[in-house]
Amino acid sequence: MFEIVIKLIAMLAPVALGYFLKRVGFFGKTDYRILAKIAINITLPCTVVASFAKLELDRSLISISVLAFVLNIAVLAYAWFTSAGIKERKLRCMDMFSVVGFNMGNFLIPFAQQFMGSAGVAVTALFDAGNSPMCTGGHYIAITTMVGEEGRKTTVADVFRKLLASPPLLVYILMIIMTAAKLRIPEPVAEICSLTGNANAFVSMFMMGLMFEIHFEKEYMQEAAFVLIRKYLFSAVVALICFYLLPFELLVRQVLVLIAFAPIPSLAAIFTENVKGDVGLCSFITSCSFILSSLFITVLIFVMHVA
Repeated sequence: MFEIVIKLIAMLAPVALGYFLKRVGFFGKTDYRILAKIAINITLPCTVVASFAKLELDRSLISISVLAFVLNIAVLAYAWFTSAGIKERKLRCMDMFSVVGFNMGNFLIPFAQQFMGSAGVAVTALFDAGNSPMCTGGHYIAITTMVGEEGRKTTVADVFRKLLASPPLLVYILMIIMTAAKLRIPEPVAEICSLTGNANAFVSMFMMGLMFEIHFEKEYMQEAAFVLIRKYLFSAVVALICFYLLPFELLVRQVLVLIAFAPIPSLAAIFTENVKGDVGLCSFITSCSFILSSLFITVLIFVMHVA
């Protein structure tokens, strides 16, 4: 129990530090944009390269990557239908960014490394191979295309422009092609990317702290509750399906249950910034999601004896 608490504190400490330094005036309200550029263009792409360099694919479990992609499509449709009552485009985009995806790199993979052993890490890595392409750009392209832009229709050229503006997604596509062609990443490249990619978790979490705003207005609390209730209802349904209906061994099903309760991806706030939405609200919801997921997953680890 003590180890779990320390791990949670370690993951949430950069958020608290970023918020504190912003409140005391060490950082300005818009300084998070610099870290957003670093995360999107440098540390996250390097993390992708490093993870593929280390990934050992177990062909018997490759269906987990397919499952991850299918779940991302399903949650995208779920977010679209359950947000239909939101008329303001920016707010609907923010709402959908906050419901879709599973935060693996900054949250669940560290959990797996600490508590699930090599088999658990393998399952999370395989799931992330199907999840991350959507979380690092796929959902952004899909949501902004579905919701549309003010005063104009989305064209095919717009979709390709958004694709080219997402370095992590482009790197994922390149890595998938290289893996399919059985091309290995050169060792020096993998080592450089690993060193840089190690900074991604801190950069992303610290950035969230700089974005974070505490508001107790009725509208903020209502929107946060609306997003989080829908997100964790979907998580509960996915967890039940994974545990009782999928034909995997017990450990794999247990890990999939934990994955179902992964929090909102950190990039949701950056995507909200891109559509000129309420970044403070999105960061508030994302931070609440980290706390809730920490509680849910901690309880599940003990109940299912995963650790």
